[in-house]
Amino acid sequence: MSLTSSSSLADAISQYNDNILWEGDTTKAQNALAAIRFILVNRPIRISEESQSMDYESLKDQAKEIETYLNISNSTIEKTSFTRGRMLL
Repeated sequence: MSLTSSSSLADAISQYNDNILWEGDTTKAQNALAAIRFILVNRPIRISEESQSMDYESLKDQAKEIETYLNISNSTIEKTSFTRGRMLL
């Protein structure tokens, strides 16, 4: 699901929950990051539902984690490095 300006907080939370296990999957990481950004921009500092609560700081920390993962993942895809060496006898 792609979040748009007409998406609701419930849509963003659903997308976040659907992609909570993003590690190792760049698509899920991107979806989770989009949901976190939506929540951070469109909600107050603390969100509470029946048995869940999220706070601004923990979401910011998780966004940084995902951004780091995506940057590492994008920079290491299909890259190989070789070093030429000589052996002296």
